[in-house]
Amino acid sequence: MELKNKVLKAHRRQIRFSRILAKVGYNTAIGKLLRLGLYYMDGLTMLRAWRDFLYIRKDNIGDKFFAVDQAIMHSSHAQVRELMQVEPQVRGNDLGIIRILAPSYMLNNPLSLGMNGNEHTGIRAVFLQALPNPTEQAEFLGQLVNKSLSKAAIQGQLHIGNDLPRMMVAILHELVFQISLSEEEITASAAYIKGLALASLPNFISKYLLSFKTSPNIRHRQRLIERYKQSPRWSLYLATGAQYQLNAHQIANSLFDMIHIAGTAGTSALLGSVIGVLCLDNALRNDVISEVNAVWDGKDTPSGYALAQSTLLNKVILETARLYPPVRFVSQLSTERGEVEIGTQRCPFQRGTRLLGSIFTANRDANRYKNPDNFDLTRDFSDILSWNGEGHERVCPGRALSIGLIQMFCLYLFKNYQWNSFTEVKWDFEKVTAVTPNNLVLQGFASKR
Repeated sequence: MELKNKVLKAHRRQIRFSRILAKVGYNTAIGKLLRLGLYYMDGLTMLRAWRDFLYIRKDNIGDKFFAVDQAIMHSSHAQVRELMQVEPQVRGNDLGIIRILAPSYMLNNPLSLGMNGNEHTGIRAVFLQALPNPTEQAEFLGQLVNKSLSKAAIQGQLHIGNDLPRMMVAILHELVFQISLSEEEITASAAYIKGLALASLPNFISKYLLSFKTSPNIRHRQRLIERYKQSPRWSLYLATGAQYQLNAHQIANSLFDMIHIAGTAGTSALLGSVIGVLCLDNALRNDVISEVNAVWDGKDTPSGYALAQSTLLNKVILETARLYPPVRFVSQLSTERGEVEIGTQRCPFQRGTRLLGSIFTANRDANRYKNPDNFDLTRDFSDILSWNGEGHERVCPGRALSIGLIQMFCLYLFKNYQWNSFTEVKWDFEKVTAVTPNNLVLQGFASKR
């Protein structure tokens, strides 16, 4: 009850501030200061209980409500789907609900999600060139996955929260740049990802007051980007980017973000959730093992055909992505001012206001999915919102590779590896991190051969 009162009281404050901002100006000095205060007040609550925060406002206010910095949150499936399909979209330098206020942490390059127009189109072209088709690169993909799992077998356990991101960042650098990271570089990349929240602080605080935390991460990013430019594939990316007037700094930094944020953080989180689902459901796990045995004999590396024929596993991945989306919010900016109905009130909003979509609540919308909190493989996944849906400019360019990587991990996990026990499987719905059972450990992890 205390949290509910706090969340609703904060929203009433947002209602009052919407009218004040309309008078003082959205981007005036005082307007920015007011919005920053709102951002941190809501942000502190969401850091501790983000799911409860969303549902308290949704259940008591409606499918649209204010959140963080006067952003308008859309929470239903229909609203979020419509928001994703707006074209062209205008984006800010935001990662979902997180505002990137410390450009120094990103080497003064905007996130690819914060790019617009020709710059956005060009970076997407580079991404599509850099990300391989998993069925065409299945053999190489299998070798990389097996190499990663063999290291876990040496240590005798597979820790979901610690090991999977390290595996993923190493694999993606091999796939995108054909470079091998050292263990020190892998550790530094993992630290960079965990420290991303530091970029949501004002630049002065992040760069100077917290330099003991941010400087090592920034130096790692600088060193790794220089390595990218020595890659045998770098000239290809540079040539593609040049067609859109992109320079080397933009291309290298955007590829860094693609690998570390979308690729590593996102795919490893979803893989962890898939493993968690299969640990808990013995019957489903046995069905998946039967399919794995049918599509692959375990001798050579799996073929693209094996990935294409893993239809049950594909449905498991899609339903897991619906229930536990690794990306939970999508963001864009309004292109004009207007009024929005919040509960029973009409509230003004300004040009440049953030329009947020809650993928998590939309994926569990009872108006779209029957028994939305249940795991059900018979669902229609044609308009699933994870990976930002399909058929428009916002769709995730790495969707096929993400699914292919998870399929490949599962093929090896259930054919060539084994474990004798596992710890509690629990999804974290409190901390504002990707939804995955981070503390799950597969114990007695070993190769079957």
